[in-house]
Amino acid sequence: MLTDPFLIDLKKKYIETITRYNQGAPLETRQWDFTTKVGTVEVNTSRGPVFEKACVSSISARVTIPGRDYESSIQWLGVQTFPSNPCVPLTMGVYEHVSEKGQEHTPGYYDIYPVIPFEEDRRYAGKAMEAVAKKHGKELQDLAEGYMKMFQLKKAGTGVGYGVGMAFGPEEEDFDYFHDAALAMFTVYFELVGKRNEMKPSPDQVSEMFRQRAEWIRFNFLENRFFLGGMQFGAPAESFMLHNLPPVVKF
Repeated sequence: MLTDPFLIDLKKKYIETITRYNQGAPLETRQWDFTTKVGTVEVNTSRGPVFEKACVSSISARVTIPGRDYESSIQWLGVQTFPSNPCVPLTMGVYEHVSEKGQEHTPGYYDIYPVIPFEEDRRYAGKAMEAVAKKHGKELQDLAEGYMKMFQLKKAGTGVGYGVGMAFGPEEEDFDYFHDAALAMFTVYFELVGKRNEMKPSPDQVSEMFRQRAEWIRFNFLENRFFLGGMQFGAPAESFMLHNLPPVVKF
């Protein structure tokens, strides 16, 4: 599976932290081969009191991307959480290491998605990510703009939450920046989980959580390019549905 040391460590951090919040609930691990035999998928699922469902998944594959005449080796780490409490935001993140034509790239995309938005949380997370960009002499790009450019869309829609995450394009080569930004997002996200987890949601807030989950299903099947691209390369549909879809939905 993964061989990139940073992705291996980040995967471990997410699994250990999610497991701790879910009070040691056992982790369900499932593995598949691509239907095209070009790669493998692993999905680790935790279900417990804080995260009704949280998945930390990885892919290792060698594929030829449409429009190219060369093969790319892809290491992919995905994180998707669905908290039980609507006051706690969910996160969706994709972290990659791509080797192709003798070059190494590190594309990725991640954000924090609130059911009940708290402006102070958005500002706090935004400042943390701005500090990472400043450390590396970068200008923090507007996430919605990066998302639309990455996926060739006219509007961001559900793909952007608080807008405090980052979009690293397919040619990204600054691994140090990528690593620091990914760790900052990890830290900020779980700080917000700890901050909001003890809040008591209202019935209306719970209803809003289920509305968001229904929209998340529409988004994943119709707009999520990670899902659609994975299907194109032969990733088993069951693995992506297990990773991406909410545990319980009301329509």
